Amino acid sequence: MTTSPQTTNASSHPVITPEAILNIFYPYVAINSESGTSAENAASAFVHRHFKENPYFRIKTDHFGLHKIKNDPFDRQVAWALVKGRGRKTAVFIHHFDVVEIEDFKRHKAYAFQPETLEKSLLDDPDALSREAYEDLKSNAWIFGRGTADMKGGGAIQMAIMDAYTKLESFEGNLLLLAVSDEENLSAGMRAAAPLLERLRLEHDLKYVLMINSEPHQRKTPERGMLSGGSIGKILPFVYARGILAHAGKSAEGFNPVHLLSEIVRRTEMNPELGDYRPEAGEMSPPPTWLMARDSKLAYDVSMPLTAFGCLSVQPLTNTPDRISGYLLNTAREAAQEVAERVNRASDLFCQQTHRPRREVKWQPVVLSFSELVAHSTHRYGEGFTAYYKDALKKANDKLTTGEANNATATWSLLDAIFEYIGCEQPTVIIGVVPPYYPSVSHLDRPEYQRFIEEITIELNKFTAVHYDQHYDLEAFFTGISDLSYAALMHDEISALEEAVADQMPLYGDFYSIPFTEIARNAMPCLNIGPWGKDFHKISERVLKADLLERTPAMILKALELALGE
Repeated sequence: MTTSPQTTNASSHPVITPEAILNIFYPYVAINSESGTSAENAASAFVHRHFKENPYFRIKTDHFGLHKIKNDPFDRQVAWALVKGRGRKTAVFIHHFDVVEIEDFKRHKAYAFQPETLEKSLLDDPDALSREAYEDLKSNAWIFGRGTADMKGGGAIQMAIMDAYTKLESFEGNLLLLAVSDEENLSAGMRAAAPLLERLRLEHDLKYVLMINSEPHQRKTPERGMLSGGSIGKILPFVYARGILAHAGKSAEGFNPVHLLSEIVRRTEMNPELGDYRPEAGEMSPPPTWLMARDSKLAYDVSMPLTAFGCLSVQPLTNTPDRISGYLLNTAREAAQEVAERVNRASDLFCQQTHRPRREVKWQPVVLSFSELVAHSTHRYGEGFTAYYKDALKKANDKLTTGEANNATATWSLLDAIFEYIGCEQPTVIIGVVPPYYPSVSHLDRPEYQRFIEEITIELNKFTAVHYDQHYDLEAFFTGISDLSYAALMHDEISALEEAVADQMPLYGDFYSIPFTEIARNAMPCLNIGPWGKDFHKISERVLKADLLERTPAMILKALELALGE
């Protein structure tokens, strides 16, 4: 069997040892850097401190640093490091250091970030794991713990590779690492990294040729791994339904917004028409599902709720925000009309049977996009509404900053505020979008990217077949949602994308925005090469030792050789 590059010892080749990875991995995992909290700062400080102690960066003090995230409520930062070789070609490593919460660990919470202790504790509690997970635990082939797979394992590999390159006398190309926060939430770190990429490109005269993420991949069989040439999109349309209040004993006089929202949910939940298909890749987006659907009542009483609100998760491969919003508007109009006819018939029947006079005015629901609502209100009420709306938006943003509200509830409260000003005589439905928005990207989107990524994949498979008797499939989209969404937007699409997002997302602006222009100016092909992991976000989260310590580092080194070579 041919010697792996990890064991090659020559001045022109980087040397990566399992010990070098583990020396980063365990202290990195030990940090509870829960997403969407100030605890993430400890992880960025760890990455920065790691490179600060490297002799290369003691000399090249302008080759690493911390980049502040603008207007961030937790003062989080992007940690970055640059190792320069010959020429302009530059490969960019990205990984996120935030992790999800540990509620699932129950009585093992104290050990969630201590893999060796956690594994001993779990061995004594087989009921805490599935049969497969417990067998993996006993095999000693996996490392368990929060963040081991998702994704401090991949981060440790990248940092060890950076260290190895700093020891080379000379090499072709440059390596840039970005360690970012908030991927499990709003990707504030990766969005902030876009202008950082722009600055570093200009300051150091770099030419970005490949972005490598190292998110964990999942397998159908042990011998067949997965590479990803892009990342699936994510958009969260909201439906705001406003009814007409009435006592439950006089339901014929009111209009229940839950009825409206429920009919829209019924028509869209798992509806494949909201998905899309890439036949050349044989990949289809997951059917949409509702992540939230509730009414506005905080306590029981005998009145109908005034409003109802829901968020739908759509993960597109090609669909854009304007097309998705357009489909939902049409669906909502059809649903609202059907519900109104149903309510009007029931009310008329009730009045007829009880010898009451029928209502003279029938319910005729109004369905608008969020941008239409604001435009109509501004046209009708002028500067008074504009000033009121600006103040209401600021209050919504303040609630987000203090943690008093989340993206959905802040949007909901903003819409409530608008209707308190303009009033509502008919049942109304408003369609819009809440943050975050992840554009879909793929090597299939550009012919030059497709050729480049497919050529790398062919060479990687030759390499892994010889060294590990393994094959890696190339999927067009990483389906776990990732920061690669902000790697490769095209200039000819950003204007329409930004307009659609800004128009339909009430919170777009100060609190949440996407640097579309910077992303497009620094676009590059992307590839996810990460270790095999299982059960992300669960107590049984784990990463395969063989991938973490040998296979994945060797594959990334090979990819760098192919991307940065002459």
